[in-house]
Amino acid sequence: MNAYAHLDSQVAEALTLPTPERVEFCRSDRWVGYTRASQILKQLDQLLIYPKTLRMPNLLIVGRSGNGKSSILERFAHRHPIQITAAGSPIAPLLYIQMPDTPDETEFWSTILWALGISHREKDPVPIKKRQVKSALQYASVRLLVIDEFNNLTNAGKKAADLLAAIKGLSNDLKISIVAAGTPAAINALNSDPQMKSRFEPAALDRWKLDSEYLRFLASYEQLLPLAEPSELASRQLAPTIYGMAGETVGATVKLLKAAACCAIESGKERIDEQVLKKLGWTKPGEWDDIARRL
Repeated sequence: MNAYAHLDSQVAEALTLPTPERVEFCRSDRWVGYTRASQILKQLDQLLIYPKTLRMPNLLIVGRSGNGKSSILERFAHRHPIQITAAGSPIAPLLYIQMPDTPDETEFWSTILWALGISHREKDPVPIKKRQVKSALQYASVRLLVIDEFNNLTNAGKKAADLLAAIKGLSNDLKISIVAAGTPAAINALNSDPQMKSRFEPAALDRWKLDSEYLRFLASYEQLLPLAEPSELASRQLAPTIYGMAGETVGATVKLLKAAACCAIESGKERIDEQVLKKLGWTKPGEWDDIARRL
């Protein structure tokens, strides 16, 4: 009988590591393909093979901060790396960028060029950068432009309309799909251009609830934490405590579990329980306002 049946086989091997390395292992990112994430990844895969048409379909992944948008995009990008043909030409199925904090059109084009590894004069006029981007995307056979932090468009003020027009023109000219991801403010950014908004299909990452999906996530994530004893995170006793501490986002839940696992290792407890969770000195998402009022 496997003494570590509660762990993934590769994770069980990490139990032999020295404590510092085991703690580092806990803090590393791990992927759990929960239902909604898997659904969105499937949508992204479909966009990647979509035939070139007059009006390419686009996707807007939207959810609260910390609810897994960037993790899904990074997972998708990892699954479709750049490849080099026998002739030495690059084939990049997708290009993944982040919208600049205070974007304008010239900075947007520069962001794409830097992501492609292309040196350029940042003070070049917009039309020159735009031509460079189009040529480079065509040369690399990019089919999908992925833009994270799309909500930063709301920081562009009157320049947001020019940016949306530039993105729409890029999709029209090259027949590529656009995948945008951001907080609910991304929807507000699209509201300024109803025609552009109509081209996007929304993919919402709802707030987490203490339901069967959440319990499955906890059970799956427990298999990825190198603890010698089972914690039974999805139990009736622990799950409500974890949910109460981490709130409604997957990011906060993962952060809490990583911290608790590290504490369990360093204390010799080898499992996450109520006692370990209480030791963390954890600040719940809703407690930030209380802290601010005390200062």
